[in-house]
Amino acid sequence: MWRELWSRALLTCAIGACSILGDFGLRYGKSESARALFDNATHATVGGLTWTLIVVLSRKSVVRNLKSILSCFLLASFIDLDHFIAARSWHIHDATHLPKRPFLHCTTVPIVLWILFISLSYTFHSLLLEHISWVMLAAFLSHHIRDGTRRGLWFCPFGSTCPIPYYLYVSLCMFLPYILHLLMSLHIFPPRDKNIILIDV
Repeated sequence: MWRELWSRALLTCAIGACSILGDFGLRYGKSESARALFDNATHATVGGLTWTLIVVLSRKSVVRNLKSILSCFLLASFIDLDHFIAARSWHIHDATHLPKRPFLHCTTVPIVLWILFISLSYTFHSLLLEHISWVMLAAFLSHHIRDGTRRGLWFCPFGSTCPIPYYLYVSLCMFLPYILHLLMSLHIFPPRDKNIILIDV
């Protein structure tokens, strides 16, 4: 019991600390490349920690769910590739000086994809599709919330919110796993394929 509580508290604090340290690196990095690399590494780490905490909250083995954790880690990082796609250039300066935010930074995208995958998971009774939808949502939201402190959340075609206040941004990053875990508990159905489960035991 106490070990479980300590694990949850440690991971929650780690998400907050990683977010704050990442912001310091972004602010005080010596070069444009260093700042971009540090920022992306922070996105990836926060994404990985977010799914790790979800696994712990589900009372499952972290070791047996390393594949899912790594998937969330990598996806949270790969989102930034849209900067280079939008810039049509591999130069950091071009990618970080776009006139508008690139398409994967629109929060409408992961919400629509999540609805699509959840709908398909219920249609085909597939826990694998449901699992993919939650990993994807966790990765995208952890990334967008971090970016939202500077420019708000972008809900195309409705526009953007105001920039998220710093204390609220850190709090949202820390409590996102708890919110997602609660929502995940509402989307459980008996699996037809017993070899596929949402989070490994």
